[in-house]
Amino acid sequence: MLASTFERLATLFASPKAASPVARRWRMAAKDQPALKDDVLSLGGVMTSQAYERIDGVPQLSPIDPYRLAYEAGRRDFALQLAALMDVSLFDLKSLMEDDDE
Repeated sequence: MLASTFERLATLFASPKAASPVARRWRMAAKDQPALKDDVLSLGGVMTSQAYERIDGVPQLSPIDPYRLAYEAGRRDFALQLAALMDVSLFDLKSLMEDDDE
């Protein structure tokens, strides 16, 4: 988990020293507003499944649109970077996904 957090943050900041004050602000915001983590992950599309359509009543994956895929990947990546700043762990993500399934 620690390595993946640093990898995500490395794409945003030139050095860990530059990331420290930003991460501190996001952690404080997440502590003050616990629903912020859920909002960021939801708005970023992290919790959504792949789109599908029904053909003759059978679910089929939607045709691949490279522009849509790139856009959604960028949204998810940015949301995960913000989540990393808020110290959201892989365990937290798994818990949130299980809560959504219920």
